[in-house]
Amino acid sequence: MTAAPDRRLTRPGRTDRIRPPFLLHPNPSREGPGRARAGRRAWSTALASRNWLQHRPAIGLVIGQQQVALSVVATTPRGRREVVRDLREYEGDALPAAVHDLLRPWLPPAHSRHPGPWVQVALPESRVFQSAMAITPSNRLSSPQNFFLEAVQSTNLRAEDRILDLIKLDVGKNPLACLCACPRALVAALAEMFGQMGARLAILEPSPAGLMRAAAAVAPAPRGRQLTMRFLLGKRRAIGIAAVGVQPLFWHGFDLAPGDETASVLAAHSTLWMLGRHSKIAAPVDRVYLHGRPDLELAIDPEKFRKRTGSRLLRLPGPDHDIASAAMGVALNNPLTEADGHNLAREFKPPVPIGDIFPWAEVLLQGAMVAGVSLILHAAAADVDTRYRTARAEAAAFTWLKDQDQSKLDAEKKLLETRLKTLEAFRQSRLDWSTQLRIIAEDTPDTTIITSLVGDNETDLGSKGGLGKGKKQFIVNFATPLGADGSMPGEIDRFISELRAEPAILGHFPTIEVSGLRTGSLNNDKGAVAQYSVVCLPGAEATGKGRPR
Repeated sequence: MTAAPDRRLTRPGRTDRIRPPFLLHPNPSREGPGRARAGRRAWSTALASRNWLQHRPAIGLVIGQQQVALSVVATTPRGRREVVRDLREYEGDALPAAVHDLLRPWLPPAHSRHPGPWVQVALPESRVFQSAMAITPSNRLSSPQNFFLEAVQSTNLRAEDRILDLIKLDVGKNPLACLCACPRALVAALAEMFGQMGARLAILEPSPAGLMRAAAAVAPAPRGRQLTMRFLLGKRRAIGIAAVGVQPLFWHGFDLAPGDETASVLAAHSTLWMLGRHSKIAAPVDRVYLHGRPDLELAIDPEKFRKRTGSRLLRLPGPDHDIASAAMGVALNNPLTEADGHNLAREFKPPVPIGDIFPWAEVLLQGAMVAGVSLILHAAAADVDTRYRTARAEAAAFTWLKDQDQSKLDAEKKLLETRLKTLEAFRQSRLDWSTQLRIIAEDTPDTTIITSLVGDNETDLGSKGGLGKGKKQFIVNFATPLGADGSMPGEIDRFISELRAEPAILGHFPTIEVSGLRTGSLNNDKGAVAQYSVVCLPGAEATGKGRPR
Protein backbone atom coordinates (compact mmCIF):
# COMPACT_ATOMS: atom_id res chain seq x y z
CA MET A 1 0.00 0.00 0.00
CA THR A 2 1.32 3.42 -0.92
CA ALA A 3 -0.36 6.11 1.16
CA ALA A 4 0.43 9.77 0.79
CA PRO A 5 -1.11 11.93 3.55
CA ASP A 6 -2.63 15.13 2.30
CA ARG A 7 -1.37 17.99 4.47
CA ARG A 8 -4.17 20.37 3.40
CA LEU A 9 -6.37 21.09 6.38
CA THR A 10 -9.22 23.50 6.84
CA ARG A 11 -8.58 27.03 7.98
CA PRO A 12 -9.31 27.87 11.60
CA GLY A 13 -12.86 29.08 12.07
CA ARG A 14 -14.77 30.94 14.71
CA THR A 15 -15.61 27.68 16.45
CA ASP A 16 -12.03 27.57 17.85
CA ARG A 17 -13.24 29.70 20.76
CA ILE A 18 -15.79 27.13 21.87
CA ARG A 19 -14.82 25.38 25.11
CA PRO A 20 -16.62 22.12 25.88
CA PRO A 21 -18.01 21.80 29.42
CA PHE A 22 -15.38 19.25 30.53
CA LEU A 23 -12.65 21.90 30.23
CA LEU A 24 -14.31 24.47 32.48
CA HIS A 25 -12.85 22.75 35.56
CA PRO A 26 -9.29 23.58 36.61
CA ASN A 27 -6.46 21.16 35.99
CA PRO A 28 -5.92 18.91 39.05
CA SER A 29 -2.15 19.32 38.74
CA ARG A 30 -2.42 23.08 39.28
CA GLU A 31 -4.58 23.12 42.42
CA GLY A 32 -2.02 24.37 44.93
CA PRO A 33 1.30 23.42 46.50
CA GLY A 34 -0.05 20.33 48.25
CA ARG A 35 -1.20 18.80 44.99
CA ALA A 36 2.07 19.83 43.32
CA ARG A 37 4.09 18.03 46.02
CA ALA A 38 1.93 14.96 45.53
CA GLY A 39 2.60 15.16 41.78
CA ARG A 40 6.37 15.32 42.38
CA ARG A 41 6.19 12.32 44.69
CA ALA A 42 4.18 10.37 42.09
CA TRP A 43 6.72 11.38 39.42
CA SER A 44 9.65 10.19 41.55
CA THR A 45 7.90 6.95 42.42
CA ALA A 46 7.12 6.25 38.76
CA LEU A 47 10.73 6.85 37.73
CA ALA A 48 12.05 4.63 40.55
CA SER A 49 9.69 1.76 39.78
CA ARG A 50 10.10 1.86 36.01
CA ASN A 51 11.97 -1.11 34.62
CA TRP A 52 15.24 -0.07 33.00
CA LEU A 53 14.69 -2.72 30.32
CA GLN A 54 11.57 -0.88 29.14
CA HIS A 55 12.63 1.74 26.60
CA ARG A 56 10.63 4.47 24.86
CA PRO A 57 7.19 3.94 26.44
CA ALA A 58 4.30 5.03 24.20
CA ILE A 59 1.07 6.11 25.90
CA GLY A 60 -2.22 5.31 24.20
CA LEU A 61 -5.56 6.69 25.37
CA VAL A 62 -9.08 5.97 24.15
CA ILE A 63 -11.68 8.45 25.38
CA GLY A 64 -15.13 6.93 25.35
CA GLN A 65 -18.47 8.31 26.42
CA GLN A 66 -18.11 7.17 30.03
CA GLN A 67 -14.74 5.38 30.12
CA VAL A 68 -11.11 6.21 29.50
CA ALA A 69 -8.66 3.41 28.75
CA LEU A 70 -4.88 3.68 28.97
CA SER A 71 -2.24 1.40 27.52
CA VAL A 72 1.54 1.84 27.67
CA VAL A 73 3.67 -0.04 25.15
CA ALA A 74 7.45 -0.07 25.59
CA THR A 75 10.44 -1.64 23.88
CA THR A 76 11.57 -4.68 25.87
CA PRO A 77 14.12 -7.43 25.12
CA ARG A 78 11.21 -9.37 23.58
CA GLY A 79 10.15 -6.47 21.36
CA ARG A 80 7.32 -3.98 21.73
CA ARG A 81 5.11 -5.19 24.59
CA GLU A 82 2.27 -3.74 26.61
CA VAL A 83 3.59 -2.98 30.08
CA VAL A 84 0.67 -1.04 31.63
CA ARG A 85 -3.10 -1.24 31.13
CA ASP A 86 -5.65 0.74 33.11
CA LEU A 87 -9.28 1.85 32.86
CA ARG A 88 -11.22 4.69 34.49
CA GLU A 89 -14.89 5.50 34.45
CA TYR A 90 -16.16 9.07 34.63
CA GLU A 91 -19.45 10.91 34.58
CA GLY A 92 -20.34 14.27 33.13
CA ASP A 93 -17.50 16.77 33.35
CA ALA A 94 -15.05 14.54 35.25
CA LEU A 95 -13.04 13.63 32.14
CA PRO A 96 -9.97 15.80 32.97
CA ALA A 97 -9.71 14.28 36.46
CA ALA A 98 -9.96 10.73 35.07
CA VAL A 99 -7.36 11.39 32.38
CA HIS A 100 -5.01 13.09 34.84
CA ASP A 101 -5.37 10.19 37.25
CA LEU A 102 -4.32 7.79 34.50
CA LEU A 103 -1.40 9.93 33.30
CA ARG A 104 -0.14 10.92 36.76
CA PRO A 105 2.89 8.51 36.82
CA TRP A 106 4.13 9.94 33.50
CA LEU A 107 3.35 13.63 34.00
CA PRO A 108 6.22 15.87 35.13
CA PRO A 109 5.79 17.78 38.40
CA ALA A 110 4.58 21.34 38.39
CA HIS A 111 7.10 23.95 37.22
CA SER A 112 9.33 21.21 35.78
CA ARG A 113 11.60 22.03 32.87
CA HIS A 114 11.21 18.56 31.43
CA PRO A 115 8.68 18.34 28.59
CA GLY A 116 5.63 16.24 29.22
CA PRO A 117 5.03 12.85 27.61
CA TRP A 118 3.58 12.39 24.17
CA VAL A 119 0.03 11.06 24.31
CA GLN A 120 -1.63 9.22 21.45
CA VAL A 121 -5.41 9.53 21.62
CA ALA A 122 -8.28 7.82 19.84
CA LEU A 123 -11.98 8.66 19.78
CA PRO A 124 -14.79 6.12 19.40
CA GLU A 125 -16.22 5.56 15.95
CA SER A 126 -19.41 7.41 16.86
CA ARG A 127 -17.51 10.71 17.23
CA VAL A 128 -15.43 10.45 14.04
CA PHE A 129 -16.56 10.42 10.43
CA GLN A 130 -14.62 8.38 7.89
CA SER A 131 -15.34 7.51 4.30
CA ALA A 132 -13.55 6.04 1.30
CA MET A 133 -14.32 7.48 -2.14
CA ALA A 134 -13.07 6.59 -5.58
CA ILE A 135 -10.75 9.11 -7.22
CA THR A 136 -11.96 9.99 -10.69
CA PRO A 137 -10.64 12.41 -13.31
CA SER A 138 -13.25 14.91 -12.16
CA ASN A 139 -12.27 14.99 -8.45
CA ARG A 140 -8.58 14.04 -8.44
CA LEU A 141 -7.60 17.66 -7.77
CA SER A 142 -10.38 18.35 -5.26
CA SER A 143 -9.66 19.67 -1.79
CA PRO A 144 -10.46 17.75 1.40
CA GLN A 145 -13.46 20.02 1.91
CA ASN A 146 -14.91 19.01 -1.46
CA PHE A 147 -14.35 15.32 -0.69
CA PHE A 148 -16.11 15.81 2.65
CA LEU A 149 -19.14 17.47 1.09
CA GLU A 150 -19.25 14.76 -1.57
CA ALA A 151 -19.18 12.07 1.12
CA VAL A 152 -21.87 13.50 3.42
CA GLN A 153 -24.15 14.62 0.56
CA SER A 154 -25.43 17.49 2.64
CA THR A 155 -25.52 21.24 2.17
CA ASN A 156 -26.18 22.30 5.77
CA LEU A 157 -22.82 21.04 7.12
CA ARG A 158 -19.85 23.39 7.21
CA ALA A 159 -16.52 21.81 6.35
CA GLU A 160 -14.80 24.74 8.09
CA ASP A 161 -16.19 23.54 11.43
CA ARG A 162 -14.31 20.27 11.13
CA ILE A 163 -10.74 19.09 10.88
CA LEU A 164 -10.29 17.00 7.77
CA ASP A 165 -7.44 14.59 7.07
CA LEU A 166 -7.18 13.04 3.63
CA ILE A 167 -5.08 10.03 2.58
CA LYS A 168 -4.81 8.91 -1.01
CA LEU A 169 -3.98 5.27 -1.61
CA ASP A 170 -4.38 2.48 -4.14
CA VAL A 171 -6.47 -0.64 -3.64
CA GLY A 172 -5.48 -2.95 -6.43
CA LYS A 173 -5.75 -0.73 -9.48
CA ASN A 174 -8.34 1.59 -7.94
CA PRO A 175 -7.14 4.93 -6.48
CA LEU A 176 -9.10 5.87 -3.35
CA ALA A 177 -9.42 8.94 -1.18
CA CYS A 178 -9.81 7.99 2.49
CA LEU A 179 -11.22 10.93 4.42
CA CYS A 180 -11.44 11.31 8.20
CA ALA A 181 -13.25 14.21 9.89
CA CYS A 182 -13.91 15.38 13.44
CA PRO A 183 -15.39 18.59 14.96
CA ARG A 184 -12.67 21.20 15.30
CA ALA A 185 -13.93 22.33 18.68
CA LEU A 186 -13.50 18.83 20.12
CA VAL A 187 -9.93 18.49 18.86
CA ALA A 188 -8.96 21.95 20.09
CA ALA A 189 -10.47 21.23 23.50
CA LEU A 190 -8.55 17.95 23.84
CA ALA A 191 -5.29 19.63 22.81
CA GLU A 192 -5.87 22.37 25.40
CA MET A 193 -6.72 19.82 28.10
CA PHE A 194 -3.51 17.84 27.56
CA GLY A 195 -1.50 21.05 27.34
CA GLN A 196 -2.80 22.16 30.76
CA MET A 197 -1.76 18.81 32.20
CA GLY A 198 1.76 19.12 30.82
CA ALA A 199 1.32 16.42 28.16
CA ARG A 200 1.75 16.75 24.41
CA LEU A 201 -0.85 15.51 21.94
CA ALA A 202 0.92 13.45 19.27
CA ILE A 203 -1.99 12.00 17.33
CA LEU A 204 -5.76 11.84 17.33
CA GLU A 205 -7.28 9.03 15.32
CA PRO A 206 -10.45 6.90 15.25
CA SER A 207 -10.51 3.97 17.67
CA PRO A 208 -11.09 1.44 14.83
CA ALA A 209 -7.57 2.32 13.65
CA GLY A 210 -6.27 1.24 17.06
CA LEU A 211 -8.32 -1.95 16.95
CA MET A 212 -6.99 -2.66 13.48
CA ARG A 213 -3.40 -2.17 14.67
CA ALA A 214 -3.93 -4.42 17.71
CA ALA A 215 -5.45 -7.12 15.50
CA ALA A 216 -2.58 -6.83 13.00
CA ALA A 217 -0.13 -7.37 15.86
CA VAL A 218 -1.75 -10.79 16.45
CA ALA A 219 -2.21 -11.71 12.77
CA PRO A 220 -0.23 -9.48 10.36
CA ALA A 221 -1.96 -8.40 7.19
CA PRO A 222 -0.89 -10.04 3.92
CA ARG A 223 1.73 -8.28 1.87
CA GLY A 224 0.82 -6.03 -0.99
CA ARG A 225 -2.33 -4.00 -1.52
CA GLN A 226 -4.76 -6.78 -0.78
CA LEU A 227 -8.13 -5.99 0.73
CA THR A 228 -8.97 -7.66 4.04
CA MET A 229 -11.82 -7.61 6.54
CA ARG A 230 -11.52 -7.98 10.30
CA PHE A 231 -14.36 -8.58 12.72
CA LEU A 232 -13.64 -7.93 16.39
CA LEU A 233 -16.20 -9.49 18.67
CA GLY A 234 -17.15 -8.18 22.10
CA LYS A 235 -19.65 -9.22 24.73
CA ARG A 236 -22.61 -7.43 23.20
CA ARG A 237 -21.16 -5.37 20.36
CA ALA A 238 -18.82 -6.08 17.47
CA ILE A 239 -17.24 -4.12 14.67
CA GLY A 240 -16.24 -5.01 11.14
CA ILE A 241 -13.37 -3.15 9.47
CA ALA A 242 -12.38 -3.20 5.80
CA ALA A 243 -8.73 -2.29 5.39
CA VAL A 244 -5.71 -2.35 3.12
CA GLY A 245 -2.71 -3.37 5.20
CA VAL A 246 -3.34 -1.67 8.56
CA GLN A 247 -5.14 1.35 7.09
CA PRO A 248 -8.91 1.14 7.73
CA LEU A 249 -11.08 2.25 4.83
CA PHE A 250 -14.47 2.05 6.51
CA TRP A 251 -16.11 0.12 9.32
CA HIS A 252 -19.49 -1.04 10.54
CA GLY A 253 -20.50 -1.54 14.16
CA PHE A 254 -23.28 -3.97 14.96
CA ASP A 255 -24.96 -5.80 17.83
CA LEU A 256 -24.28 -9.44 18.63
CA ALA A 257 -27.70 -10.96 19.16
CA PRO A 258 -27.45 -13.75 21.77
CA GLY A 259 -27.84 -17.10 20.05
CA ASP A 260 -27.73 -15.51 16.59
CA GLU A 261 -24.13 -14.28 16.46
CA THR A 262 -23.36 -16.11 13.20
CA ALA A 263 -26.13 -14.31 11.30
CA SER A 264 -24.97 -10.98 12.73
CA VAL A 265 -21.42 -11.51 11.50
CA LEU A 266 -22.55 -12.61 8.03
CA ALA A 267 -24.86 -9.62 7.75
CA ALA A 268 -22.01 -7.29 8.72
CA HIS A 269 -19.81 -8.94 6.11
CA SER A 270 -22.44 -8.24 3.46
CA THR A 271 -22.68 -4.62 4.63
CA LEU A 272 -18.94 -4.08 4.31
CA TRP A 273 -18.97 -5.71 0.90
CA MET A 274 -21.71 -3.33 -0.27
CA LEU A 275 -19.82 -0.33 1.14
CA GLY A 276 -16.81 -1.41 -0.87
CA ARG A 277 -18.87 -1.65 -4.05
CA HIS A 278 -20.33 1.77 -3.30
CA SER A 279 -16.75 3.09 -3.14
CA LYS A 280 -16.08 1.37 -6.50
CA ILE A 281 -13.58 -1.09 -5.00
CA ALA A 282 -13.34 -3.96 -7.44
CA ALA A 283 -10.51 -5.80 -5.68
CA PRO A 284 -11.53 -9.10 -4.06
CA VAL A 285 -11.32 -9.64 -0.31
CA ASP A 286 -8.31 -11.84 0.29
CA ARG A 287 -8.85 -12.79 3.95
CA VAL A 288 -11.50 -12.40 6.61
CA TYR A 289 -10.33 -12.45 10.25
CA LEU A 290 -12.57 -13.15 13.23
CA HIS A 291 -10.97 -11.84 16.44
CA GLY A 292 -12.07 -12.25 20.05
CA ARG A 293 -14.64 -14.23 21.99
CA PRO A 294 -12.87 -17.63 21.87
CA ASP A 295 -15.76 -19.02 23.93
CA LEU A 296 -18.20 -18.23 21.11
CA GLU A 297 -18.69 -20.99 18.55
CA LEU A 298 -19.74 -19.61 15.18
CA ALA A 299 -21.51 -21.92 12.75
CA ILE A 300 -19.34 -20.84 9.81
CA ASP A 301 -17.53 -23.51 7.84
CA PRO A 302 -14.28 -22.00 6.46
CA GLU A 303 -14.37 -24.12 3.30
CA LYS A 304 -17.98 -23.27 2.46
CA PHE A 305 -17.30 -19.62 3.28
CA ARG A 306 -14.38 -19.59 0.86
CA LYS A 307 -16.42 -21.18 -1.91
CA ARG A 308 -19.21 -18.64 -1.40
CA THR A 309 -17.11 -15.48 -1.00
CA GLY A 310 -13.66 -16.39 -2.34
CA SER A 311 -12.02 -15.29 0.94
CA ARG A 312 -10.03 -17.27 3.49
CA LEU A 313 -11.62 -17.32 6.93
CA LEU A 314 -9.28 -17.21 9.94
CA ARG A 315 -10.45 -17.52 13.56
CA LEU A 316 -8.23 -15.89 16.21
CA PRO A 317 -8.67 -15.67 19.99
CA GLY A 318 -7.99 -11.94 20.29
CA PRO A 319 -8.16 -9.04 20.57
CA ASP A 320 -11.74 -8.40 21.66
CA HIS A 321 -13.86 -5.43 20.74
CA ASP A 322 -13.28 -3.33 23.83
CA ILE A 323 -11.81 0.01 24.70
CA ALA A 324 -8.68 -1.49 26.29
CA SER A 325 -7.68 -3.33 23.11
CA ALA A 326 -8.18 -0.13 21.12
CA ALA A 327 -5.90 1.72 23.57
CA MET A 328 -3.17 -0.86 23.06
CA GLY A 329 -3.45 -0.49 19.29
CA VAL A 330 -3.20 3.29 19.62
CA ALA A 331 -0.06 2.90 21.74
CA LEU A 332 1.46 0.66 19.06
CA ASN A 333 1.37 3.58 16.63
CA ASN A 334 4.53 5.59 16.04
CA PRO A 335 3.33 9.02 14.88
CA LEU A 336 6.58 10.84 15.72
CA THR A 337 8.57 9.09 13.00
CA GLU A 338 5.93 7.62 10.68
CA ALA A 339 3.53 9.81 8.74
CA ASP A 340 1.17 7.06 7.55
CA GLY A 341 -2.38 6.99 8.82
CA HIS A 342 -4.84 9.65 9.83
CA ASN A 343 -3.94 12.31 12.38
CA LEU A 344 -6.70 14.77 13.25
CA ALA A 345 -4.40 16.64 15.65
CA ARG A 346 -1.75 17.37 13.06
CA GLU A 347 -2.07 21.16 13.27
CA PHE A 348 -2.14 21.06 17.10
CA LYS A 349 0.94 18.87 17.36
CA PRO A 350 3.94 20.75 18.80
CA PRO A 351 7.35 20.46 17.12
CA VAL A 352 9.09 17.17 17.84
CA PRO A 353 12.52 17.60 19.48
CA ILE A 354 15.33 15.55 18.03
CA GLY A 355 15.88 13.93 21.42
CA ASP A 356 12.39 12.36 21.32
CA ILE A 357 12.99 10.52 18.06
CA PHE A 358 16.74 9.92 18.17
CA PRO A 359 17.33 6.17 18.73
CA TRP A 360 19.56 6.47 21.80
CA ALA A 361 19.21 2.83 22.85
CA GLU A 362 19.88 1.52 19.35
CA VAL A 363 22.94 3.75 19.03
CA LEU A 364 24.29 2.61 22.40
CA LEU A 365 23.66 -1.06 21.60
CA GLN A 366 25.21 -0.88 18.16
CA GLY A 367 28.07 1.22 19.50
CA ALA A 368 28.76 -1.43 22.14
CA MET A 369 28.67 -4.13 19.46
CA VAL A 370 31.06 -2.15 17.24
CA ALA A 371 33.39 -1.58 20.20
CA GLY A 372 33.37 -5.29 21.08
CA VAL A 373 34.08 -6.33 17.48
CA SER A 374 36.82 -3.69 17.28
CA LEU A 375 38.48 -5.09 20.41
CA ILE A 376 38.35 -8.62 18.99
CA LEU A 377 39.80 -7.47 15.67
CA HIS A 378 42.46 -5.44 17.47
CA ALA A 379 43.48 -8.50 19.51
CA ALA A 380 43.57 -10.64 16.35
CA ALA A 381 45.63 -8.00 14.55
CA ALA A 382 48.06 -7.81 17.47
CA ASP A 383 48.45 -11.60 17.43
CA VAL A 384 49.09 -11.60 13.68
CA ASP A 385 51.61 -8.78 14.06
CA THR A 386 53.41 -10.68 16.83
CA ARG A 387 53.66 -13.83 14.72
CA TYR A 388 54.83 -11.79 11.74
CA ARG A 389 57.59 -10.19 13.78
CA THR A 390 58.61 -13.59 15.17
CA ALA A 391 58.76 -15.08 11.69
CA ARG A 392 60.83 -12.14 10.48
CA ALA A 393 63.26 -12.59 13.36
CA GLU A 394 63.56 -16.33 12.71
CA ALA A 395 64.06 -15.80 8.99
CA ALA A 396 66.80 -13.26 9.67
CA ALA A 397 68.90 -16.04 11.29
CA PHE A 398 69.05 -17.89 7.95
CA THR A 399 71.19 -15.61 5.85
CA TRP A 400 71.22 -18.02 2.90
CA LEU A 401 67.48 -17.45 2.39
CA LYS A 402 68.16 -13.96 1.06
CA ASP A 403 69.69 -15.33 -2.15
CA GLN A 404 66.95 -17.90 -2.77
CA ASP A 405 64.27 -17.42 -5.39
CA GLN A 406 60.73 -17.29 -3.98
CA SER A 407 59.40 -19.68 -6.62
CA LYS A 408 62.01 -22.30 -5.68
CA LEU A 409 61.15 -21.93 -2.00
CA ASP A 410 57.46 -22.37 -2.80
CA ALA A 411 58.20 -25.52 -4.82
CA GLU A 412 60.28 -26.95 -1.98
CA LYS A 413 57.54 -26.13 0.49
CA LYS A 414 54.97 -27.90 -1.67
CA LEU A 415 57.23 -30.97 -1.91
CA LEU A 416 57.65 -31.09 1.86
CA GLU A 417 53.92 -30.75 2.39
CA THR A 418 53.31 -33.66 0.00
CA ARG A 419 55.80 -35.83 1.89
CA LEU A 420 54.23 -34.91 5.21
CA LYS A 421 50.82 -35.79 3.85
CA THR A 422 52.12 -39.18 2.66
CA LEU A 423 53.73 -39.95 6.01
CA GLU A 424 50.60 -38.92 7.90
CA ALA A 425 48.45 -41.14 5.69
CA PHE A 426 50.88 -44.04 6.19
CA ARG A 427 50.82 -43.56 9.95
CA GLN A 428 47.04 -43.61 10.01
CA SER A 429 46.84 -46.75 7.84
CA ARG A 430 49.70 -48.57 9.56
CA LEU A 431 48.97 -52.14 10.63
CA ASP A 432 49.77 -53.12 14.22
CA TRP A 433 51.45 -56.48 13.59
CA SER A 434 52.24 -57.13 17.25
CA THR A 435 48.53 -57.14 18.11
CA GLN A 436 47.73 -59.54 15.26
CA LEU A 437 50.53 -61.95 16.29
CA ARG A 438 49.57 -61.84 19.97
CA ILE A 439 45.94 -62.72 19.23
CA ILE A 440 46.89 -65.56 16.89
CA ALA A 441 49.33 -66.97 19.47
CA GLU A 442 46.64 -66.88 22.18
CA ASP A 443 44.04 -68.63 19.98
CA THR A 444 46.44 -71.29 18.64
CA PRO A 445 45.86 -74.75 20.28
CA ASP A 446 48.59 -76.04 22.55
CA THR A 447 49.45 -78.94 20.20
CA THR A 448 49.66 -76.73 17.13
CA ILE A 449 52.95 -75.32 15.89
CA ILE A 450 53.44 -72.19 13.83
CA THR A 451 55.88 -73.20 11.13
CA SER A 452 56.10 -69.86 9.29
CA LEU A 453 54.34 -66.58 8.75
CA VAL A 454 54.39 -63.82 6.14
CA GLY A 455 52.82 -60.36 6.55
CA ASP A 456 52.60 -57.75 3.77
CA ASN A 457 51.38 -54.14 4.12
CA GLU A 458 52.73 -52.35 1.09
CA THR A 459 52.05 -48.69 0.29
CA ASP A 460 51.93 -47.25 -3.21
CA LEU A 461 53.79 -43.92 -2.91
CA GLY A 462 53.45 -43.14 -6.59
CA SER A 463 49.68 -42.61 -6.61
CA LYS A 464 48.09 -39.21 -7.24
CA GLY A 465 46.84 -38.73 -3.71
CA GLY A 466 50.15 -39.67 -2.10
CA LEU A 467 48.96 -43.11 -0.90
CA GLY A 468 47.39 -45.77 -3.06
CA LYS A 469 46.15 -49.29 -2.58
CA GLY A 470 49.11 -51.64 -2.05
CA LYS A 471 49.40 -55.33 -1.35
CA LYS A 472 48.04 -56.31 2.07
CA GLN A 473 47.85 -59.87 3.39
CA PHE A 474 48.80 -62.07 6.33
CA ILE A 475 49.65 -65.78 5.83
CA VAL A 476 50.41 -68.10 8.76
CA ASN A 477 51.39 -71.77 8.29
CA PHE A 478 50.38 -74.25 11.04
CA ALA A 479 51.06 -77.91 11.83
CA THR A 480 48.66 -79.85 14.05
CA PRO A 481 49.25 -83.53 15.04
CA LEU A 482 46.77 -86.05 13.57
CA GLY A 483 44.59 -88.22 15.73
CA ALA A 484 45.64 -91.68 16.89
CA ASP A 485 43.57 -93.22 14.08
CA GLY A 486 45.05 -90.81 11.52
CA SER A 487 41.97 -88.58 11.35
CA MET A 488 42.00 -84.79 11.01
CA PRO A 489 42.10 -83.09 14.43
CA GLY A 490 38.98 -81.16 15.50
CA GLU A 491 41.10 -78.38 16.95
CA ILE A 492 41.52 -76.92 13.46
CA ASP A 493 37.81 -76.02 13.07
CA ARG A 494 37.61 -74.52 16.54
CA PHE A 495 40.82 -72.56 15.94
CA ILE A 496 39.57 -71.08 12.65
CA SER A 497 36.19 -70.18 14.24
CA GLU A 498 37.96 -68.31 17.04
CA LEU A 499 40.09 -66.36 14.58
CA ARG A 500 37.02 -65.33 12.59
CA ALA A 501 35.48 -63.93 15.80
CA GLU A 502 38.40 -61.67 16.72
CA PRO A 503 37.47 -57.98 16.17
CA ALA A 504 41.12 -56.84 16.06
CA ILE A 505 41.84 -59.18 13.13
CA LEU A 506 38.54 -58.57 11.34
CA GLY A 507 39.21 -54.80 11.39
CA HIS A 508 42.13 -55.31 8.96
CA PHE A 509 41.44 -58.74 7.49
CA PRO A 510 37.73 -59.44 7.26
CA THR A 511 38.34 -62.45 5.00
CA ILE A 512 40.00 -65.45 6.70
CA GLU A 513 40.46 -68.59 4.61
CA VAL A 514 42.18 -72.00 5.04
CA SER A 515 44.19 -73.39 2.17
CA GLY A 516 46.80 -76.07 1.45
CA LEU A 517 45.44 -78.66 3.90
CA ARG A 518 47.61 -81.81 3.68
CA THR A 519 49.21 -84.47 5.84
CA GLY A 520 52.88 -84.98 6.37
CA SER A 521 55.57 -84.89 8.97
CA LEU A 522 57.90 -82.29 10.36
CA ASN A 523 61.65 -82.48 10.19
CA ASN A 524 63.20 -84.71 12.91
CA ASP A 525 59.73 -85.79 14.03
CA LYS A 526 58.24 -89.23 13.48
CA GLY A 527 54.60 -88.23 14.15
CA ALA A 528 52.15 -87.41 11.36
CA VAL A 529 50.74 -83.87 11.28
CA ALA A 530 48.14 -81.87 9.34
CA GLN A 531 49.78 -78.93 7.60
CA TYR A 532 47.66 -75.98 6.46
CA SER A 533 47.83 -72.24 5.83
CA VAL A 534 45.55 -69.52 7.26
CA VAL A 535 45.29 -66.68 4.73
CA CYS A 536 43.98 -63.31 6.01
CA LEU A 537 42.96 -60.89 3.24
CA PRO A 538 41.42 -57.40 3.22
CA GLY A 539 37.92 -56.83 1.86
CA ALA A 540 34.48 -55.55 2.88
CA GLU A 541 33.99 -55.33 6.62
CA ALA A 542 32.42 -58.38 8.19
CA THR A 543 28.74 -58.12 9.08
CA GLY A 544 28.97 -60.20 12.22
CA LYS A 545 30.28 -58.81 15.48
CA GLY A 546 33.44 -60.32 16.84
CA ARG A 547 33.94 -61.82 20.24
CA PRO A 548 35.20 -59.14 22.69
CA ARG A 549 38.38 -59.96 24.60
